[in-house]
Amino acid sequence: MKSIPQLTSFSAAVTAPSSKSLTARALLLASMTEGDTTIANALDCDDARYMLEALRKMGFAVSGTFKDGITIGSRISMTANELELSVGNAGTAMRFLTGYLNFTPGRFLLTGDKRMLERPIGDLVDSLLSIGGEVEYADPLREGFPPLRIRGKKMRGGFEVTVTGETSSQFVSALMMAGAGLPDGLTLRAASLSSRPYVELTRDILHEFGASVSETSPNVWRIHGGRLVKERYDVEGDWSSASYWLAAAAILGGPVAIDGVRRDSRQGDRRFVDILVAMGCRAEWGDRSVRLTGPAELGGGSFDCNATPDIVPTLAAIAPFANAPVEITGIGHLRVKESDRIESVAGELAKLGARVETGPDWMRVEPGLGDMPAVIDPHDDHRLAMCFAIAGLRRGGVTIENEQVVAKSYPRFWRTLDEVMAAASPN
Repeated sequence: MKSIPQLTSFSAAVTAPSSKSLTARALLLASMTEGDTTIANALDCDDARYMLEALRKMGFAVSGTFKDGITIGSRISMTANELELSVGNAGTAMRFLTGYLNFTPGRFLLTGDKRMLERPIGDLVDSLLSIGGEVEYADPLREGFPPLRIRGKKMRGGFEVTVTGETSSQFVSALMMAGAGLPDGLTLRAASLSSRPYVELTRDILHEFGASVSETSPNVWRIHGGRLVKERYDVEGDWSSASYWLAAAAILGGPVAIDGVRRDSRQGDRRFVDILVAMGCRAEWGDRSVRLTGPAELGGGSFDCNATPDIVPTLAAIAPFANAPVEITGIGHLRVKESDRIESVAGELAKLGARVETGPDWMRVEPGLGDMPAVIDPHDDHRLAMCFAIAGLRRGGVTIENEQVVAKSYPRFWRTLDEVMAAASPN
């Protein structure tokens, strides 16, 4: 349990941790390169460790540390036995490995924790089956969900494949990266797509590793196979993690300076700055940094967050401090994240005394909160723990259960919060 003190002011200078999304992509692509690849500034978090451990169990040469750089070399060992690869609740590892393992020789059982086994993956599996992949559901009574049995094999590619990216853009990214390892590549069509910035992030990192990806028409990409070579890749700062400190500035005045983030980043959550500016905040940009100052009174508004799902809990958590309702739309895909983020966020906001309405793909938060003490259940969801901690700084009377869930994406969150609170003035 983590008790959150109420603050009357909040100013801080924080260095953003490395991007979880880019770390996961870089680790996987490093295993596909010719020669050794070193990933510098990789984020040391649960999701990255699950991906790295899966590659190690598959027989890849892995050396180095998160602090000094992780080097991934060739696959130096294989086994004819089935390898069980568990990814906990790491959605990126589950989706990316599902595509990758189909084109990697070996027999694999890909599984995860209880929540992961409830997260749908059928659209990606159907696409792989359509191009000759050998993948089946380990539990035939739960078709459409992990665990998966995969018999991987070398394939030349040249396929044309369609996948829906409405449930998760990671299905599209998984096929993009897997296709880059095929000599003849593949043509990929997304029948529908949420969180498009994450697909653009995948396209860009594939370019950096030497692949050729071109969007031949809207939501249709040609991935050209070839040699992937990258001696070193540096992971940039994470806008999703930066969002918590920006939110603190928005509701407590700030200023908050975030170092290590790029204004021109392809990360979709970079848009959170624009949303906060629309709500009345002031942003000043520097070289790989931003400084945000909150307004005297935060404004409301309507925001389509289809492309930026990870900032939705944070935006919703600060919405009751606005002077007008905040409506968040286009977020139906949040129901199959680490938790059902629409209902879990709404439920925890209600504990704080907020008035919230929800629909299939939207939520509306009215101004105002109660003052009764509240214990927040993050529903095993790292983002809920962090966003409600920030709301607690302004409201007071908030305690976070199961606070260790932040290790999934931001292991140093509580330490950083303690450091910045020590410099602030408690109420």
